[in-house]
Amino acid sequence: MHENEHYFTVKPNNKALQQYIAYYYFNASNTEGFVKSYIFYPHYRNAITVYKQSKISFSGSESRVTPCAKQSFEIIYTGIHLTARSGIIQAPFDKIGIVFQPLGLNHFLSQPLSTVITETPKVNFDYFGKDFEQLLTQVYSTNSTHEKTNLLDAFFSSKITHFQDELFLKAVDLLFKTELNIQEVSNTLGINRKTLLRLFQKHSNCSPKAFSTLIKFRKAIDIYQKYKPALTDLAYQNDYYDQADFIKHFKKVTGFNPKAFFGNLSHLGTEDTFWTILNS
Repeated sequence: MHENEHYFTVKPNNKALQQYIAYYYFNASNTEGFVKSYIFYPHYRNAITVYKQSKISFSGSESRVTPCAKQSFEIIYTGIHLTARSGIIQAPFDKIGIVFQPLGLNHFLSQPLSTVITETPKVNFDYFGKDFEQLLTQVYSTNSTHEKTNLLDAFFSSKITHFQDELFLKAVDLLFKTELNIQEVSNTLGINRKTLLRLFQKHSNCSPKAFSTLIKFRKAIDIYQKYKPALTDLAYQNDYYDQADFIKHFKKVTGFNPKAFFGNLSHLGTEDTFWTILNS
């Protein structure tokens, strides 16, 4: 992490909330003229990101954040995306992220995700309305990370609706815990592939195949970070057909071959946030 900024992550203090929210992160810099360029990679998790007194714009797969004193809060939702995205952020900035567990956000919505979210990234994410803006004012008014976390915990604990599509929950659980392909998942659940596809589009805005591919991709990152296996071994441990399939997939998803990707990966905080920092 560059000396001109800080970035740290923290799990919810409320243990019950951890099954829905993976972690919060806090990223800020007060250094005038400091600019950071980076690439961030696909994930099966989605997130709400808040910028204080900044403005964000999107062009294709790139985002740019610039200071804007007139902007109180810019609230962005980022859902599942299947290829890498790049970002440029200019200081001063003060950024908060709420990173959800897989399907975590669904437990705070009274409608299907596909009804609430019709695009990603989604600017001006206002689902939680004025209550959320009032919360943010409180969160930004304290310098205590513990207090910030408690405030966020209290807010989201009050918004839990308990997502209850058991068939979809079972499908996602099978993808995480087994090596079944999509047809085998459908067979196990006793439904056809079209029904499974509709469930995923309704509740995750992606296909079951795409979701499964993201699980494989993030699993490969986690294994490499923990054990640093040879890339050939990593490919086979993650059920890639062969080394060529492994390389092709990483190039498609990240823009890099696996060797270059892992060689330029930076771990931010203590959770599973991995970026490639281009310059800062």
